[in-house]
Amino acid sequence: WLADQRATYQASRDRLAAGLEKAGYAVLPSGATWFLSIDLPASGIALDDVSFCERIIDEAGVAAIPLSAFYPTDPATHLVRLCFAKTDATLDRAIERLAAFRATLG
Repeated sequence: WLADQRATYQASRDRLAAGLEKAGYAVLPSGATWFLSIDLPASGIALDDVSFCERIIDEAGVAAIPLSAFYPTDPATHLVRLCFAKTDATLDRAIERLAAFRATLG
């Protein structure tokens, strides 16, 4: 059972990473977690993590977590993370919406 779950999560991680990379996002390597991180400046996005996360909720209907929320001092404000423990259909919609959002940034 555990091996099946691991394979399912790896497939979801790889699906989301590939889709985001195709859309122009710089995705950081991920292992042993349910999250992928995006490097905003490396993706050509001139927004901090909180602004990006607020905008994608409003404009793309996708939720992400600003990594600065985990830092009490000297926060990293250039990374956001997305959960990939979702169905393929949900991941595909998120990829599509995030690709369209990125296209609006120029």
